[in-house]
Amino acid sequence: MQVIRNKILECLYNYSNNDEKLISVLDELVVEFGQQAFPVIFHVLTHLDLSQQEAEGFWQEVCLHRLEMSNQLGHNVNLRTAICDYFCSIHKSLENPKVVEIHIFENTINTAKYDRLTGLYNRAYFDESMIREVARAKRYNTELSVLFLDIDNFKAVNDKHGHLAGDSVLKDMSQAIMGEIRAEDIASRYGGEEIVIILPETRKATGLILAERIRELIANLSLQYEGKNIPLTISGGLANFPIDSCDAMELVRFADMALLKAKALGKNNIQAYSPNKRRYIRVDFPPTILVRKISIDEPAASFTAQAKNLSLTGILFRSDSPCFAVGNKIQLQIPFEDYNVSVLLLGTVIRIELAGPDQYEIGVAFLEMDHASKSEVSQYLLKKLGQKACNCSMNIEEQAASHETGNETLLANKP
Repeated sequence: MQVIRNKILECLYNYSNNDEKLISVLDELVVEFGQQAFPVIFHVLTHLDLSQQEAEGFWQEVCLHRLEMSNQLGHNVNLRTAICDYFCSIHKSLENPKVVEIHIFENTINTAKYDRLTGLYNRAYFDESMIREVARAKRYNTELSVLFLDIDNFKAVNDKHGHLAGDSVLKDMSQAIMGEIRAEDIASRYGGEEIVIILPETRKATGLILAERIRELIANLSLQYEGKNIPLTISGGLANFPIDSCDAMELVRFADMALLKAKALGKNNIQAYSPNKRRYIRVDFPPTILVRKISIDEPAASFTAQAKNLSLTGILFRSDSPCFAVGNKIQLQIPFEDYNVSVLLLGTVIRIELAGPDQYEIGVAFLEMDHASKSEVSQYLLKKLGQKACNCSMNIEEQAASHETGNETLLANKP
């Protein structure tokens, strides 16, 4: 979003005295960035917070309104004048607008919104944006992910190279992250060496892939200060609306909890938030499944593995492949023969144990499920649990019958 905003400001500065050219260049930005450019145009010129659909309609109406005003007055009307008249007299979204030079206003906004060191948004703007974006996701029934990042062992960098070096690499790393995210994503310095990114309209699996890409980028980044190399790694936690929570601040807390888990697992990795899995019942699950590690650079080969048990939130399988590590993201193709269907799921490796010579038991927590996949897994579990309950009931009845027969025999033999 900031990239679009900066380009719009550049257009306004370059073509302040040529409205025809200004409108033409703004239209070119719309072609370059799509509909997402429309609300940014109005946010720069009016500070109104509009949806893409609303902003696109208003842009067309404002341009027509400007032409009508120019024809009636007999001279070209400035685009800002037309916008002000439109929103004060026709749509009436503005009640008491104030005329101010845009560069003065932008300087004030920058001081209020941005972190001076990194160029990222500041904590106050993040808090406002988080509430706004969650409300928007609820309104338009879309997903949203929150990525919480923290530099590993940053105190050691400050202690060894000095705080100026720490500031320098933090700034360079922040700019590298900005180059990886979309225009609509909101990256903020949350505090110290913590960076939080709001990812609108982003599924949990997609957010994890982006997070892995950022983690790998930072790990391979050549950061220097006064000719000295300063290698850095980051850890991250991800939470998703509405899968993990529908509350803005709770989403941040859950992403932070996932970050702490990533730190506990050895740092330089990304973890998705997941609640305690132990409350879910597992059932035996013996089919052969297809497993593939999710790779950032190029697709990894798939291989078969033997499933052992299954729950609504995870699966345990055996494999002779030692290529996994805790925290790896994998894709699983799981067949349900009883229903003649196959379900494709994403998961995180949470446990690896040696089960025998060249045999590993691998525990995987599912990241997310669509409604159809969750339904298939639930039906299978309910069926197996029903059979288990039925078998248990039959055993109890058999034991009771045997007990009664035994009593009758004892009574018959009683003197």
